[in-house]
Amino acid sequence: MKLKLLLAVMLCFCVAVQAQVSPIQVTKSKIEKDKRKDTELMFTADDGKGGFISARLYRAGLMKMPKGYYIEHYDAALNLVSEYEYEIDDSSIKSLFVKDGKLNLIEYKRNRDTNNNDYNLLTSSLDKLDFSGEGQNIFSVSRKDVKKPFFFAVGFIPIGNLGQVDHDPTGEVYLSQNRNHIAFNFDIKDDKEETHLVKVFDNDLNLVFENEFKQEGVKDNLFHYNSITIDDSNGDAYFLGKLYESRRMKKKGKSNYVYKLYQLNANGTKELSFDTAENFVGSMELINDDENLVCVGFYSEKNDFRYKGTVYYNVNKDDFSVSASSFNPFTKQFMVDKYGEKRGSRKEKKGKELSNLRYRGLHIGTDGGVYFTAEEYYITTTYGYNGTQNTVYHYNDIFACKINTSGKMEWARNINKRQTTGGNAIDYFSYLSTVKDGRMLILLNGSDKVKKMRDDRIRFNDKRVKKLSLYVVEVLPGGEFNYDQVINNDESKVTYKVAEGVISNNYDAVILEGNKGKKKRVVKLTL
Repeated sequence: MKLKLLLAVMLCFCVAVQAQVSPIQVTKSKIEKDKRKDTELMFTADDGKGGFISARLYRAGLMKMPKGYYIEHYDAALNLVSEYEYEIDDSSIKSLFVKDGKLNLIEYKRNRDTNNNDYNLLTSSLDKLDFSGEGQNIFSVSRKDVKKPFFFAVGFIPIGNLGQVDHDPTGEVYLSQNRNHIAFNFDIKDDKEETHLVKVFDNDLNLVFENEFKQEGVKDNLFHYNSITIDDSNGDAYFLGKLYESRRMKKKGKSNYVYKLYQLNANGTKELSFDTAENFVGSMELINDDENLVCVGFYSEKNDFRYKGTVYYNVNKDDFSVSASSFNPFTKQFMVDKYGEKRGSRKEKKGKELSNLRYRGLHIGTDGGVYFTAEEYYITTTYGYNGTQNTVYHYNDIFACKINTSGKMEWARNINKRQTTGGNAIDYFSYLSTVKDGRMLILLNGSDKVKKMRDDRIRFNDKRVKKLSLYVVEVLPGGEFNYDQVINNDESKVTYKVAEGVISNNYDAVILEGNKGKKKRVVKLTL
């Protein structure tokens, strides 16, 4: 009887894994010659009419140095409407957004005459992109006030401040979920106390508030900035950091830090501390919508670089307090997915902890639950006898889970994947995730043959970039997952950059750019 039941369960699982995913409509553009090679997608925006805008950083020269941005506007039928090349000259694009039928660029520009960092707004019609006119200055910051990285060595002794610079010295720019607010974040020079300057504007570039806040009595090297998010409705900024008691990560075998969450607005600053229950939490990410503010990440019982499960804090925006928190160990289903039935059971009992996980996709569903994904990513370097260096980038398994508003992990799955690249094809690996109608959708590339493993498991394998096909993995509301090949490489004529997709504002479509040699094509997947 037990054997029959076991066989029935295994059969059901096998059918669930190989079932067809929900229908996906595929729309492809014409194949064109790509005008720029060695590009990296930096910014995207929905044009409000079913089309989209992309800004790709392009490089040139022997050292492949950044030279400018190639900006393109595609309509809903994936026809190229307009294009523009923005050349770098002591400048860069920090973000972009669409408003009232116009494309707006946030530009950073170094002003050598005044020794300031200028932040400007450049505006163009969507029908014909042109940013050659005079931009509008939003504000300027003295370069003397902003912390800049430096590094040099005296003999074998390194000297620098790289560990004290929290982010891009030209400033970070963040848009709220629906582009109603724009935030600028700067790490300010202060030898005595950790200091940040946050400026928030509405999308008409009116200043909502400016807040320079300090962590009193805390030196810069004891505070590590984690992440920031902006409330779309009122522009409130939420800033997450990690405060150390000393430079040591551990103290008596326990974590030596506390997490601090700050709420910044025109009324000042509020502060909230998180008790990590003596667990190690290497980092957390903030995710925010109109109703929910959540901190999520991984925790460990050993150190900051191991992962035993997920940590979750749900914050009530009204009274700025923790309404729910949890530490969820990886589930038995997840361990079976990753290691198989017998091996997974042994590792679960031994309290196996993972490593090399990095966040890739965080989403809040319509029910307030958090859909959380991460990938097993690491770099290995080997050296040949003649001194040559070989660097390999590993894009392996995908972790996916859902945590409800009370902090309970409803399901956790492992998508087995094993892929490597020498660094010249990074954009084609990794993955893109989104959520639609309670279903998590993960887009990834793989070889035509999906490997069958023990215990009715599957694995997406490596292949030359020119031979990769596009797949979708669909995790259903109950945690069961299906997969299907969306576009076969032979019929596609290009390989799609899954790590650089554009998700539409209403989450019903994903747009990917594909390349092969000088060929270029854009595809729209309606979910």
